[in-house]
Amino acid sequence: MKTRFTAWVGLLVLLIPAFQAFADEHPKIPLLDKNGDNVIEMAKAQGQKLVINGVTYFKGNPYSPEQTCGSCHDYEAITSAYHFQLGATDMGDDWGKKHPQFHYSHLLSAGQYGSW
Repeated sequence: MKTRFTAWVGLLVLLIPAFQAFADEHPKIPLLDKNGDNVIEMAKAQGQKLVINGVTYFKGNPYSPEQTCGSCHDYEAITSAYHFQLGATDMGDDWGKKHPQFHYSHLLSAGQYGSW
């Protein structure tokens, strides 16, 4: 048991710097809404902000993953991938009520499709 734990800790020690290096490589990008407008800049310009415990949050349009990421990444390939589509075929407004074993009546499907 101790050997297995040591192996996991060793693996994590090796992988954490690798993931950090990967995260550092991605350039900073603006969050864009469905029209391609910068969400944060528009919210700042409109003065829609909320301060909670010293942290400033800006209220504005939701960001669009397609507009934000689609200029560099193949958005269609990503959104049609297997894991992205889990639950798409059984989605329904009452899915959670029909499946009480999942304990959440607000669920729309068994997968990530439709979740937020």
